[in-house]
Amino acid sequence: SNPIEKEKLVSDAIAQGRSIHCGELMSICSIKHYETPHLQEYKGRIVFRGDCVKDEFNAAAVFQELSASPTTIHTANSAIAYGCIPGHDITQADAVRAYVQSKLKSKVETWAAIPKELWPDHWHSQYTKPMCRLYKALYGHPESGGHWEKHLEKIISTMEGESIPEFPSSYFFPKTKLLL
Repeated sequence: SNPIEKEKLVSDAIAQGRSIHCGELMSICSIKHYETPHLQEYKGRIVFRGDCVKDEFNAAAVFQELSASPTTIHTANSAIAYGCIPGHDITQADAVRAYVQSKLKSKVETWAAIPKELWPDHWHSQYTKPMCRLYKALYGHPESGGHWEKHLEKIISTMEGESIPEFPSSYFFPKTKLLL
C-alpha cells in the first residue's frame, strides 16, 4: 500500500543508519498435468527471489540462522505404517498458502521490487523500481520455512499436539491418537 522508489528507500536507510534487505518478487505460471490435456490447469504464484537479496550497500544480504525440519521419507513411512494399523485411517493433505499464513519476523526489514506486470496503472508514470515492505513469509525468502514452522508449531501446541523429536515435522495428539 505504500510503495517507495528503491533509490529513495536505500538513501533513507543509509542516512538513518538502518539496515534493510532489498529483493525482488517473481511471477511464475505453469500448467499442472501438462502431459494429460483433459486434466490441465493453469497455476500462478508469486515468489520472493531469495537468490538476489542485497543490503542497503548492495552487498549480499545476511539472514538469521533459521532452519526448518521438513518431513523425511522415514517420517512419512512411519505415518503410513501408523495409518495402516487396524482401526486407524490415513489421509494426505497440504496446507493451502502455507507460508503466507505466517509473518516474516526477520531482524532486518525486507523490501521487494514488484514485477512490472503487477503494477497498477498509475505506478507507470510515478516509479522506475517501486519497493514494497514484505510482511509475510513468502515462498523463496531464505527465512520463510523457519518462520512457517514456528507458526505451525504454535498452533499445534494450542491444540494439545506434541512434537515427536525423532520424527521431524510430526506431531501426536494423545486425546484423539491423531498423528500429524
